[in-house]
Amino acid sequence: MQVVFLLDLDNTLIDNDGARERLAVATRAVLGDELSTRYWAVYEEVRADLGYVDTLATLARFHERHGDPSAGALDRAVLDFPYADVRYPRTLAVLAALWTVGTPVVLSDGDPIFQPLKVARSGVERAVRGNVLVFSRKERHLHDVARLFPAEHYVAVDDKASILARVKDAWADRVSTVHVLQGKYADDPYVGPAPDATIEGIADLPALAGTPEALAMFIGKHGQRAGG
Repeated sequence: MQVVFLLDLDNTLIDNDGARERLAVATRAVLGDELSTRYWAVYEEVRADLGYVDTLATLARFHERHGDPSAGALDRAVLDFPYADVRYPRTLAVLAALWTVGTPVVLSDGDPIFQPLKVARSGVERAVRGNVLVFSRKERHLHDVARLFPAEHYVAVDDKASILARVKDAWADRVSTVHVLQGKYADDPYVGPAPDATIEGIADLPALAGTPEALAMFIGKHGQRAGG
């Protein structure tokens, strides 16, 4: 069976919460407490307006309101953040294991410019051999995913159970869903179909579906039924 793994990035392959904490320290260092608080208020405002994080839009809106009090230091702190430093320790090994049984693809929400840059700087783009898709709301683009990466079965891996539920609603037995209990959304209540499996961290994925035997068992239990 041809299988494609659809892997989220933030809090799935990289510790985005940890990145946010480090960036908060950096913005305080270059802006001071008051303006740093304003920057993160703009960040949340942009996320609420767009439904996803847009780093470039956040910086642009902040500068429209407050100018550039750091003389470029804010932009450099945010745009040059070393995302490889917050990659989960076993991420590259996990992706290597998935290549032995299927095709790993990063499927991420985010802005179309900076989010792919994060994937590249984290070292994940190279590990998935350039298989990176970024959409503002990825669950609305499953037809594009299937067209670009056709497969007999998909395994969706995400830290947000709500997204996994919407993917399951759309694809039913065509997909098996795995909730990674990492990050601030790990305890969110399930709305819609519960994930087919939960794992404590991305390092646990190969044991679940990273060998031919494990993958066959996982899909057999949760994916396409015989003759499906």
